[in-house]
Amino acid sequence: MYEITKNVIMSKNYDLSDMLQKLSTLWLNNSITEEQYHELVTLARNNAIPENSYADAQTQINRLATMIEADRIEIKNLTDRIIILEGGTPEIPPAPEEWPEYKQPTGAHDAYYNGDKITYNGKHYVCIMPNGSACSWPPDENPQGWEEQI
Repeated sequence: MYEITKNVIMSKNYDLSDMLQKLSTLWLNNSITEEQYHELVTLARNNAIPENSYADAQTQINRLATMIEADRIEIKNLTDRIIILEGGTPEIPPAPEEWPEYKQPTGAHDAYYNGDKITYNGKHYVCIMPNGSACSWPPDENPQGWEEQI
């Protein structure tokens, strides 16, 4: 656990308060020694990036989501390369669903914009909000923002 935790700290992609809590848990569970605990706490405090540790929660979530998506793409690319090197053919992912189920947006990063398609209560809708405005509410609460497709 010590090496893995140290690698995370060295990556500088963590929230300081969260990391300090995890270090305490590792130490209390005897997963790291007291000496390792003090070393990692000092390292975590010295390597903490203020934007990661003191940004508002949504900013941190957005940053992590971007990093996770980049990692997912990299893993897929590496997996495909391994399959090719072993003489196989990479799996082609299925096409995304054309009418995904409506999910309540939590912010501008996942709101629906002009042309976005959804399924809501078994019906298909297209967002018709103009000029970069977002459809932030479902069709029954914001009928002027959606056009039902028949």
